[in-house]
Amino acid sequence: MFDPKKTGAFIASERRAKGMTQEELAEKLGVSNRSVSRWETGRTMPDYSLLEPLCALLSISINELFSGGRVPPPERQARDDKNLLGVWRENRRMKKTNAGLIAAGAVMLALILFFAVRVLLGGGAIAALFLGSVFAKPEVTSEIGQYEEVIGPAAKEEYRNKWDMKEEIFPQKIAPEARVEDFKMVYYNPWDAQYLCWLALDYESGAYEKEVARLKALPSDEYRGIYGVRGFSSYELLAVNADEYQGFVYALTDGKGKIVYVELIFCNYAYDLKYEEYIPSEYLPDGFDAHSGNAYERQEREKHGT
Repeated sequence: MFDPKKTGAFIASERRAKGMTQEELAEKLGVSNRSVSRWETGRTMPDYSLLEPLCALLSISINELFSGGRVPPPERQARDDKNLLGVWRENRRMKKTNAGLIAAGAVMLALILFFAVRVLLGGGAIAALFLGSVFAKPEVTSEIGQYEEVIGPAAKEEYRNKWDMKEEIFPQKIAPEARVEDFKMVYYNPWDAQYLCWLALDYESGAYEKEVARLKALPSDEYRGIYGVRGFSSYELLAVNADEYQGFVYALTDGKGKIVYVELIFCNYAYDLKYEEYIPSEYLPDGFDAHSGNAYERQEREKHGT
């Protein structure tokens, strides 16, 4: 079974065995030190485009990377590694255009049986991970009674650590002075975990002023330009946690008692989720584009040579 923490520890041990610091490995791969640190703690996985160069630098196979340790390297496994990477890369490329959707589906379907057989025959972690990504479905929570199961430090395990993005902007509990207008959490994990959540609350006057003050006192990040974001025209921005790789957590207000809390958290520069289907467009930042192949992704990949 794939264990990201085991894989992260393996990356760290093999890096040290090569006499490299995190900074040196990051420089060779064209990523930030923070990215390498996240890999090694199991909080995130390298982008699919980095798997081959990372394994080459560490002198390990992709199967070993996902297994979290050394495994016998028969020729068949090595060939399967390359096949899988090629299929995954091609599928991601074709999904960027509507014309490629049918072809991408055909490529995936043609190999589902192959990798299913690999799993049944003990084909290893990478085949199991591939199948898990094929059959992953978005999990949608819209019952406010489940709020604390998906937001905050007491959330269920898969919702607890959202790529180190800070959720302090969201209230830990729903105040009795607040009326829930709507709530939705979407969790999707086809390869790396992705989250989309929004909570709209109407506060009584005194509670509203108190919550606005709390949010304005929180540290906020500069966010303009990240994923094409220009600002917010429909609502006033109260606080924002922005990350050039992982996305945004923010709070908005209409100035009349309503506060909307939003988190758009993904990995590898893009959602694999059709996010517009789950959130009202008025709650999204102006110019926000996290589709696969977005302009910001292309810019960052060109900058880092990935």
